[in-house]
Formats: sequence, C-alpha cells, structure tokens
Amino acid sequence: MNVLVVDDQRSARRVVREILLQAPDIEVEEAGSVDDALAAIERRTPDLLLLDMRLTPDVRDRGGLDILRRARALGVSTPAVMITSMTEMADVREAMRAGAQDYVYKDELSPELLLPIVETFRERLQLRAQVARLREQVDGTFGIAAILGDSPAMDRLRKLIARVADASATVLIRGGTGTGKELVARALHEASGRRDHPFLAVNCSALPGALIESLVFGHERGAFTGADRRTKGQLELAGQGTILLDEIAEMPWELQAKLLRVLEDRRFRPLGSPIELPLHARVLASTHVDLERRIVEGRFREDLFYRLNVVSIDVPSLAERESDLPVLVASFAREFARKLRFTDEALARLAERRWSGNVRELRNAVQRIALLAEEDVVDASAVDELVPDRAREDVAREIDRLARALLALPERVGSKLHVIERAVLHHAIETCGGNKSAAARMIGVDRKSLERKWDRLHEEDLPGSDQSLPGSDQRRPPRS
Repeated sequence: MNVLVVDDQRSARRVVREILLQAPDIEVEEAGSVDDALAAIERRTPDLLLLDMRLTPDVRDRGGLDILRRARALGVSTPAVMITSMTEMADVREAMRAGAQDYVYKDELSPELLLPIVETFRERLQLRAQVARLREQVDGTFGIAAILGDSPAMDRLRKLIARVADASATVLIRGGTGTGKELVARALHEASGRRDHPFLAVNCSALPGALIESLVFGHERGAFTGADRRTKGQLELAGQGTILLDEIAEMPWELQAKLLRVLEDRRFRPLGSPIELPLHARVLASTHVDLERRIVEGRFREDLFYRLNVVSIDVPSLAERESDLPVLVASFAREFARKLRFTDEALARLAERRWSGNVRELRNAVQRIALLAEEDVVDASAVDELVPDRAREDVAREIDRLARALLALPERVGSKLHVIERAVLHHAIETCGGNKSAAARMIGVDRKSLERKWDRLHEEDLPGSDQSLPGSDQRRPPRS
C-alpha cells in the first residue's frame, strides 16, 4: 500500500512516516508543498493521501484542501485523510464535502489513532482489488471476452454485440442447438450498463403454459389453487437488468399475446393482481427453430416476431467456424484438472467430425477425453477411441441396412454378392459419364482394379439372374 504524506514540516512528516512503517507492506512517499504533492500524484497515484490542512505559516493557508480539490478535478479518487488542528473544523467540513473520507487532529497523532484508520483503507483497497478480479473473471466467463474464436464470423458477432449492448431494444438471438445463444445473451448483459443488475433466463419449453405464465409474470395470493402467497415473477425480479426468454418458439399461443402487450406497453400485470407494474428490464429472446416457418404454420404470432426481432443476432454453427476449433479445444481443456495437449493429428481428427450439437457437443467431447484418456498428450488414436465419428457410424449403419435388405432378396437372383457388386460398378461408371478413373475414385479402388472386376463380372454367367435388377444391364461401358 502506497501512502503519500503531505506536510510542510519535515519533522511532522518523519513522525507520520515512523507511525506508518509500523504496519506491514506500507510504502511512504513525502511532499512538502502543493506542487510537490501534485507532481507525486501524477507520477504514481497513491493508495491513500494524508494531507496537512495548512502547508505554510500563513493562518489563511489551506494547501491540503487545495491538493484535494485539484486531485479530484484530475479524476484521482484516492481516499484522503485530513490532518488538522482543533480550530479548523469549518475547513474540515469543507474538505469532507470535497471528498475527504476522514480527519485526525495533529496534536493527537499516535499509532493507536492513525494505524486503525490506515488499516481500514487497506481493507477497502483489497476489497476493490478483489471485486476487480471477480469482474475480470465474470467478463472472461460471460462477457464478450468469453466468446472465443478468431474466425471472421466470430469477429462480426463480437462487434455486433458491442454495438447493441447498451441499447434498450429487444434482441432475437438465433442459432442451432449448442451454438452458445445464452452466452451471447450474457455477453449483451455484461457489456451493457445493466451489468450490475440481475440476468435471468426462462426456458419457455421446460414448463407447461400456466406455470410459465406464473413464473414470468408472478402471481398474487389466491390467484389460483395452491397460490398461498404473493410471488414475484421474473419480469419483476429482473429489475433494471436483463431477462432472456429462451426457446421463445415454444411459448404457448395465449401467452404470446400477453407478452406482445408487455413489450408494447412496458407494463405487466401479475396473475390475480388489479395493479400493473412497470417493466424496467431489457428483454432478449432466443430460438433454434425457424420462426418464419412457425408463423406460416400458425404456431407463432407474426406481430410478436416483429416486436422481438428489432435486432437479430445469428450465432454461427461450428461448421461455419471450423478454424476456431483449436482455440475452443484449448479453452475447454483448461477447464479441467488435467493439463491436456492435443496433437495436430488429434485436432485434425476432431475437425473431421460432424458436430450437430456444435460447441456444447465439442466441450462434452473434450471433457470425456479429460476423464478417460490414458495420456496427457492426446493423439489421433485417443480421439478415435473416445470420440467416435458419428458420421462414419451412420454410414456403417446404412451399409448394414442395405446388406440385410440384400440378404432378404429371393434366392432366384443367384449370387447376391455378384448382383450388388455389378450394380455398384454399373452405377458408379454411369454416374461418372463412363469415366472409369472417376468411377474408381468414387468406389475407393484404383482404375485397374475396377476394370478387372468389371471384366470378371461380365465373363461370369449367372443362370436365372433377374435382368431387371439394378446393374444387370450387360452392356459394357465405354473405355475411357
């Protein structure tokens, strides 16, 4: 803790210094005039000012008060304690109005008097530092800084959030499951002047309509069976903060009309209440479905859509920001106790996956690896083992289905392997316009292998084969 002691008498400064140095972790800087004090403040803003009210022999001098006023004019909010005589109480009151936090009488200076005052300001300083650290953590967890990724799509998203954060307009946040819509809503809240007020989220698909209405609007005692006391709704509890209506597409039709009225009038009425309350909170909404289609289907009000869609924010899917995957994986890995390192091959393997659950699914995959991987260095084999490729699994299931269907064909088709192999070759060559090289790549073999298979199949004669089967056309494809 750095303390600036300002007194025109060197002996007085020495006394104060000796008292202060009895406390741990105290640095003392001295100044004997207004100019010296202001120069010291400009060089390094102190944590505490101890200002003698009079800095010259002139009884009319109020140098300490002048320093305080000029420091405040410069935007310096450092706590100040005035050192004064008992005859200067009128000046002390003026100093308190100018921003001083406390005062001590010069004739009563002692460790017992001064050190508790200094310790009080040290605790406040530590508390402010702790609050600043917590705010930094909140910004990193929920603010714009929490929206990770260097891709152009994410850069545009962060800029849009910053641009509309302080607006009071409703915002419709759209994006697939797991893209981070609530994270965007939290970032809007944290980047706004509402950050010190509540952020509340209501999942419109989690409860029946009557319960959602009570949750959002609140209710009075006796409003319905079981309502034995007044309960504040989320619109009231949010105060001047932010409320997110998540999965807004699932809100019941009759409640949509009530919400529209609230957004238009900025007032709401709890269930069973004769009194309307003002809405101070900002309303955000999010959805992963196509609201325009819901409107056409008659399942969502068009007027409510336009009222919510004053500002629209589209959250990109992971497929639209593949270049961000390494950054996301590294960030998720830091959340868990193990210090994982993903090889380039492992990251490439993760990039090949189809993340239908987007960022949320990717995070779950990293957590699974953190829990189950045998080594801290995660390679491609570990990814293959712990994060199965669902696209490949889907292909395998489809092949299995086709194989079962083939085996269920009547025996009169003859060799079923012959039939399916000939059909695959035929359709591949036909699809590629007779280009055997392209057909071979499509099938996954080289050209010579394809030609040998084709020649072999057409040299064989399968009695009783059904010529109407796919690929049964005996015509040889053109050489290419």
